[in-house]
Amino acid sequence: MRLLGAIGVLLALAVAGCGGGKSTQGGPKPVSGDLIVAAASKSAGSGSVEADFKISGPGVKGSGSGVFNTGPSRSGQLSLKVDVRGMSVPIDSVISGNVLYMRSSVFSQLGLAPGKQWVKLDLGQLAQQGGIDLSSLANTSPSPASALSYLRGSSKVEEVGSESVDGVETTRYKVTVDLERAAARSSGGDREALKRLIQAGGVKTLPIDVWVDGKDYVRKMQYAQRIGNGQAVRITMNLHDFGSPVSIKPPPADSVVDLMHALGQ
Repeated sequence: MRLLGAIGVLLALAVAGCGGGKSTQGGPKPVSGDLIVAAASKSAGSGSVEADFKISGPGVKGSGSGVFNTGPSRSGQLSLKVDVRGMSVPIDSVISGNVLYMRSSVFSQLGLAPGKQWVKLDLGQLAQQGGIDLSSLANTSPSPASALSYLRGSSKVEEVGSESVDGVETTRYKVTVDLERAAARSSGGDREALKRLIQAGGVKTLPIDVWVDGKDYVRKMQYAQRIGNGQAVRITMNLHDFGSPVSIKPPPADSVVDLMHALGQ
């Protein structure tokens, strides 16, 4: 049960990381939400982004980095080291379409066949078996693409001050996101993912701290999001190398085993 609990948390985190500064004199200054919407649109429109993550919450903490396509394919690959429920677990993940691949030492306890380093979870197939549509799980889990889609619903925005993020000067904003507005301004998988986020979390607004650089790219985001155990985990991600060419491929088929089969459905 301890192993399965850890796997559940890893699944939620995988389908998915500071700088000092000075505050604005006189306190936060209200600004238009359009500024954040435009920065999110420009950042997502770059096509790809690299991200450094930190996660923390009750019983879980970790850090890692990855590269993501922010276009329609929403593919990505991420390496994390997570301490969860007393277990220190490194995990590599690749998301390709509706299929999630994971490699971790924790899976060795499942008795995988020799040479099988990766497990996969077909979210579309799981949806059909369980009668629940989980095909957009990759979009609702922590990733630059999903977080940037939240910012389409930026409503109340306050400028807090200037800060340096990874050596880049930025302006920090406190943003209240209207998730229903974000869904209305989105389409396809993004819209459905946002609707499911609202249904699953039971909330319609989300506070996010956002750092934007002088070229109007989102350089950092920090917010809390519920994961598989129902508890909130604080997610911090630093974004960089926008638009750099990336190539994300699934692992070799002969090194993969289906996770649902390994767990006996």
